[in-house]
Amino acid sequence: MPVQKVADEVRLASRIHARLLDAFIDLTERELSALAPGFAEESLLESLERLRAARKSYGSTAGVMVVSNLSIPQASNAA
Repeated sequence: MPVQKVADEVRLASRIHARLLDAFIDLTERELSALAPGFAEESLLESLERLRAARKSYGSTAGVMVVSNLSIPQASNAA
């Protein structure tokens, strides 16, 4: 039975990580919506990509799927 206990603990930890990442993704998306195009926006967009990839990884480990994440348009380098 210890093997099942570890699996349950890993799933629980993954759910917690996924939930925290969901909150941080939401916060990042709200911050992005207030930014003008430029370096800060591009930096946050890159961070958002990494956060979503991590969220996807934790979600599949925990058996939790992303229901909705707002789509943020790609930043352009037009100055």
